[in-house]
Amino acid sequence: MIEYIVIMAIRLLSFLSKWIEQNVINNVLEFVKGFEHLLMVLAVVAFFLIIIYMTMKQLKKLPKFYVIEVEDIYGKKTVVDGLRINFTTFAAAKSYAYFYSNLYGEQYKFRIVGRNRILNYPHNNV
Repeated sequence: MIEYIVIMAIRLLSFLSKWIEQNVINNVLEFVKGFEHLLMVLAVVAFFLIIIYMTMKQLKKLPKFYVIEVEDIYGKKTVVDGLRINFTTFAAAKSYAYFYSNLYGEQYKFRIVGRNRILNYPHNNV
């Protein structure tokens, strides 16, 4: 009797697995094959949207202004009259810092610092 129940259970499972394979799995595979290009395009669009979001997030973190800090030979911050020290782009600040370092040589050290607001330094030595 137990053998009969086991045999019937095996046949029922076999029939059920064949039915699921033919009716469910094959239909799902055909559906996916029909829309594989659409799924690929959606994946590419999602990837680009994520990249754009991450880029915008990083751009918001960049400083709004760049300041050239001047240090004398003793390492103290100082202000040299007539030098432009506030910039809106890093390239301009870097160019001026390079120019100033060539102009003054070892007398001063120039360092570029990013800030979110411009600080007004006094016009005398600090």
